[in-house]
Amino acid sequence: MTEGKAIRFPVAGMTCGSCVNRITRAVRRLDSVTKVSVDLRKETATVRREPALVSNAALAAAVADAGYTADLAAAVVVPHDEPQGLLDRVLQRRTTRRLFT
Repeated sequence: MTEGKAIRFPVAGMTCGSCVNRITRAVRRLDSVTKVSVDLRKETATVRREPALVSNAALAAAVADAGYTADLAAAVVVPHDEPQGLLDRVLQRRTTRRLFT
């Protein structure tokens, strides 16, 4: 199974951790979404999905249904090898250190 492609887009209206959870749950409910990461500080959402099955309009609608505004016009494609979360960054850092020590 392919992991699909990831995009990152701005989300307006978030103020707390509950907002992050609402958006995460709403987007995760969409078929063919394999990973969701919402960053309150950066006010962005990163979604790994199968683009042929989950359109930008579907992502925007899911975010809107949760009560927030997604700006999919400002979406950027996230390279597959870019770390998505804290654990990914820590593991990448450890791997890099091993290569150079």
